[in-house]
Amino acid sequence: METTNETGASTDKNEILKKYTRQPYPTLVKPAPNTEPDETDENEDGRYRALVQHMEKRGNAPRFRIIDRRGHIYGCGYAYLLGWFYTPPETLSIQTTTHVFTLTGKGLGKIEQSLLREKVKELREFHPGHDLEPEPDQPIITALTISSPFDKTAE
Repeated sequence: METTNETGASTDKNEILKKYTRQPYPTLVKPAPNTEPDETDENEDGRYRALVQHMEKRGNAPRFRIIDRRGHIYGCGYAYLLGWFYTPPETLSIQTTTHVFTLTGKGLGKIEQSLLREKVKELREFHPGHDLEPEPDQPIITALTISSPFDKTAE
């Protein structure tokens, strides 16, 4: 069924549908495994790093971990991070709902700024017999004290 308007132009129903309907989306293709880049600033030379950061946008890192010199790993979610207290230049205390982590060292201001931007992926305590010295401008965590109200035994 074809109609014409005053100017004589043809307005076919199929032309109108073509003009105003969306084109179908292309078929979704599953990405190949392990093709995504690692979004961290980890170094490859094996030197000690007190701070490893996520390089993605803010808020895309839901968790970070703290590793003591014995190799014990404490996972922390940003949702459970209550706050931190930085006493320049050498003490940073991080409070979560389950633990209080007290870091002592040098250059901890960089770690505090990374916490503020939610970019921390990993914090690691320096182990003198195992780790190579960090570069001079990098932070170093020389002592890590971990306390939890759940570790206390009832008397």
